Amino acid sequence: MRHIVRNCIVAGVLTACVVAPAAAQNLVVANARIIVRPGEIIERGSIVVTNGRISSVAPGNPANVPAGATRIDGTGTTVIAGFIDTHRHIMGGGGGANLAAWLKDQAPTRMMELLESGITTVQSGGDDNAGILELKQLIAGGQMKGPRIVASARVPTARLADEAAVRAAVQAAVKSGADSIAEVQYPAMVWPFKPTEQERKNLAAGIDEARKLGIEFQVHAVSDLALVDAVEFGARKLVHSVIFNFVTKDQAKKVAASGAQVSSITGFGVPNFNVFSQDNLPKFRDGKAWPEGIIDTQGVGQEAGLMPVNLRTLYDAGVEVSYATDTTFNAIAALAHELRGLQLVFSPTDLVKIMGPNSAKFISREKEIGTLEVGKFGDLLVLGGNPLDGYWNFLTAVVVAKEGKLMVDKRGQPDAGKPNVKFGF
Repeated sequence: MRHIVRNCIVAGVLTACVVAPAAAQNLVVANARIIVRPGEIIERGSIVVTNGRISSVAPGNPANVPAGATRIDGTGTTVIAGFIDTHRHIMGGGGGANLAAWLKDQAPTRMMELLESGITTVQSGGDDNAGILELKQLIAGGQMKGPRIVASARVPTARLADEAAVRAAVQAAVKSGADSIAEVQYPAMVWPFKPTEQERKNLAAGIDEARKLGIEFQVHAVSDLALVDAVEFGARKLVHSVIFNFVTKDQAKKVAASGAQVSSITGFGVPNFNVFSQDNLPKFRDGKAWPEGIIDTQGVGQEAGLMPVNLRTLYDAGVEVSYATDTTFNAIAALAHELRGLQLVFSPTDLVKIMGPNSAKFISREKEIGTLEVGKFGDLLVLGGNPLDGYWNFLTAVVVAKEGKLMVDKRGQPDAGKPNVKFGF
């Protein structure tokens, strides 16, 4: 099936097969405010992308423009690096026997939603191992339009028999082509915190094996005790803000001293409105009633407060926070939803750092993406509003480019540059 999908031998398997190969492009955006990186802003400048990489970013008019470059007048707009979601359930239930149908009927739309939200790179979490690799190959080969995929594999350390089984699973994932290991829940029963000795050994073995093989091993540690325990075993990428107990300053200092990063996912605790229905009733991320539908918790809604506060405690101690949604629903709504939770405790300036360089580092791509510095990929957004004025302006993408190629271009459309309020953010 894999070769059939990739080469589009069977008519109609993928409507996205008509997409041209994703070649590197030349692009110029002039007369725009440019957020080069946190703390470096050009109020009126130009950015040039040559063969897919940024060749110039400077005040004033563009210089050394490559022949045939696409030109955009950015007057009144702000240019920022493409957003990075470091943990999203990209495929939902689209793996296994459902893969071919999902790739044909849903994937093209889901991938465009991600692009339209401004996501140019997304790391999978909890997706079908073979399916996410297939999707990555289709996008990388130009057979489907979508964001860059960082393919994570699932290695359920808590359910494997021993350390040898964990190491073998990590080795198999790397051999298959996985970019990282994610969705590692520690411990299996998240609360009360009572991991078995074998769970501890398995986690340590998985972290060690991944480090030997040069890939990231990302742990779900959703209580304060699990967070500190995982860090002591060597975890340096923690997925999910803490939903059990307030993280103390001493605990936060231990996490910071280790150099570990934590992804956000505040939207896990915050209720959704107008995503799954129009009844104005609060919903969990899967459409179930909030707060009783919140998984693995007491179901009383306290997570909505614990998660952002714990992130801020960690951040103030020096822990680098990255951006992640941990969602399956519409990507534009997911962006609005996560930002709504983050803006409770973080300024727009913080958000630029969280969504850009911190997230690039979380997936070990900081040399390629996350800021608009010379030499990095030409992944950029042209926003209708200035994100430093408020989080809603992160939702105003007019143009989305990946490696200099226009993925989304809404110039001239009636609502271009206005915050997307379809889902009532």
